[in-house]
Amino acid sequence: MGITELSLSVAALGLAIWQLRRTQLAAEAARDAANEAVRGIQRIYAITTIQEISGRSRQLLSLIRDRHLRPAASAAFELRDAISKYQNPIEKPGNLDFLNWSRLVSEVKAIHERLESAALTNRLATEEREALVHLVSTVHTQITARATRLAAPGAFHADP
Repeated sequence: MGITELSLSVAALGLAIWQLRRTQLAAEAARDAANEAVRGIQRIYAITTIQEISGRSRQLLSLIRDRHLRPAASAAFELRDAISKYQNPIEKPGNLDFLNWSRLVSEVKAIHERLESAALTNRLATEEREALVHLVSTVHTQITARATRLAAPGAFHADP
């Protein structure tokens, strides 16, 4: 009877070890699936937020072209606020996209300040308007390019 019990104990131990390994593999697969779902949600958030910001820059461009200074100053403030609040959870300080975004925030700040001054005096010289149209167009292009990069396959496959 001792050998039978020992054989059953060894078999039970082997079965328990096998079940633990299967459980570990299942837990790892669940973790990987959860991480992939989180990256998918982050990607959707980033793309929709960038598209919303892009719409704001397009609206600002239209207001400047039409010489609506006060609404343009307000739109510039809203764009500045939206850009300042945006944070892509995948990007880290020092990353090239992070640094480019910081530069973009500074450019939009300058646009906002110039438009606030113009709205206060209710005057915007033609050359200044042309310069602002060019600057806002450049900002809009950068935002749109960022949205395109984020939407590209594989954009979020690196671990955060």
